[in-house]
Amino acid sequence: MRDSIQIRPAQPGDAEVAAVLLYSAYTHTQVTSPLREEHESGFIGRLQHFFRRDGNRFSYQNILVAEQSSEVVGVVLSFGGQDEARLNAAVGSWLEREAQDDEWYIDALAVLKNWSHKGIGTCLLQTAEQQARQHHYPKIALHVAQGNTQALDLYAHLHYVVTQQTVLYQRPYVRMVKTLENWEQGNDGTERTPRRSP
Repeated sequence: MRDSIQIRPAQPGDAEVAAVLLYSAYTHTQVTSPLREEHESGFIGRLQHFFRRDGNRFSYQNILVAEQSSEVVGVVLSFGGQDEARLNAAVGSWLEREAQDDEWYIDALAVLKNWSHKGIGTCLLQTAEQQARQHHYPKIALHVAQGNTQALDLYAHLHYVVTQQTVLYQRPYVRMVKTLENWEQGNDGTERTPRRSP
């Protein structure tokens, strides 16, 4: 099954299904696409709006999609921690700071309900880890809603370690971090230091 999954950068045209998947990640609900009417919300419309635009937290530029038979079935949204303040500012002041400057941050990971348990989430995470290495980040981090044992188990299996319990948007979360091997090496094998903003 995993062999037939293609991971690619998102495009503005993916907005409809990608917004549903982001909604799923942020509301901790498993969804299918198209959404049943009771799930429809203005939040999805706002996610679509920002997804299509450049230079913000929810932009297609920060998203990879998993495709199966030309159908988007999963997404991962991630970015460099040192870019978070700029990406958040483009959306609005309601966003909280979640990442640290020296880490690549997984903001959202979601797979359509009918495609879960097929290794798609793991493929998306591993591709995000490759991005982190390419951008010379020594670690990758994420937050998991407390009580989401399925996600906690997945991340623990992939060597993410719980570093603290925290509260985001008035909900309890567990922060998990994974140290990346070979992060300091460029594609040519030369030693590099982590990239810093000017």
